[in-house]
Amino acid sequence: MLCALGALGVLAFAAWELWGTGRKEAAVQQELRTAFEFVEGSTTTSSAPSAADDVVADVEPDLPGGISAELARARFPEDGDALARLEIPAIELDKFVMRDVDRESLQVGPGHYRGTPRPGFSGNSAIAGHRSTYGAPFKRVDELAPGDAITVHSADGIFSFKVVSPAAAFGDRLDTIEPDKVSAGSVIVDPSDTWVVSDFGDARLTLTACHPEFTSRKRIVVVAELVSEAVPLAAVFGGLDADELNELVTEDLGVLENSAS
Repeated sequence: MLCALGALGVLAFAAWELWGTGRKEAAVQQELRTAFEFVEGSTTTSSAPSAADDVVADVEPDLPGGISAELARARFPEDGDALARLEIPAIELDKFVMRDVDRESLQVGPGHYRGTPRPGFSGNSAIAGHRSTYGAPFKRVDELAPGDAITVHSADGIFSFKVVSPAAAFGDRLDTIEPDKVSAGSVIVDPSDTWVVSDFGDARLTLTACHPEFTSRKRIVVVAELVSEAVPLAAVFGGLDADELNELVTEDLGVLENSAS
């Protein structure tokens, strides 16, 4: 009897992990979609960062570099808000990306690694997502192949990326990865191999997820290159030098507000 009850408990937990967590993610994603569509309707989202001029036109700048708090909030969402919309037609993915990769954020959608640039800026913008639970947004990332298109919508613009081969993404660093861990569009690495999200001197988008499914032993990594124009930092945040601009693009609104006091 106890064994039967235990088995039922395991089945119930498995059902929650696969179905219940997915319902939670879907509900929050719908809320994010509603909020994001409102923001898109009130600001211009294009390949050029014209939203900056629109938002700050009649607003008194009150943050470093002549940035308005209203514009900053659009570009640096608060906890629980979407940072961007991620579309990957090849795997039927259309999700809203949270601004962090903490546990709470990843339970409601893919998350953006703090300390990496936001999508569309020079550098390596990295996004993580679940493969098995909470809607499993990155369940099919292993199917991505070179040439597959990725589109990111954000307050900074609409940016087009194209998946590239591991050889094109990592060059000589690929020699450190076992050949059987390399496929046409992805690589499998250890969780400690954080170099995959470091700056490679270009503008790219890196997607990471646990591997294999239902485990966290390894990480699967897909890299896409920016094929549309990168956001010119000086045009978006005038009045700051190059080092300040590069630091600013990886920070959130809380840091900005603290630096203004």
